[in-house]
Amino acid sequence: EFLEAGDYARLAVTIDGGVDIFPVNYLVTDSVIYFRSAPGSKLVAITEHPEVAFEVDGTHQRKRWSVVVKGQARRLGKDAEIEASGVLGLRTASPTVKWNYVRIAPAEISGRRFAARA
Repeated sequence: EFLEAGDYARLAVTIDGGVDIFPVNYLVTDSVIYFRSAPGSKLVAITEHPEVAFEVDGTHQRKRWSVVVKGQARRLGKDAEIEASGVLGLRTASPTVKWNYVRIAPAEISGRRFAARA
């Protein structure tokens, strides 16, 4: 529920034996996460190491929450799949042109809530 209500998250990928984190705008369609990306290290990392972690957090009713998704990411290549996902209508926070579309199929989802500090 929190994951589907969000629109801004962090994507963790493996790069050159290490880890990097990227902010992404996203949407959820039929329990699958979609985002847009410009060419670059994020797409290279996903191609070489498709296992990713994806985290979104926020505050709801005076409680902090966090949802972490672990799964496989892959670049979408078929127009029908891109159109059906709804990702074409996703507005991004960055002015960079993003003509690559990626899906994350969740393998594991975990979450937690805790009291927000006053």
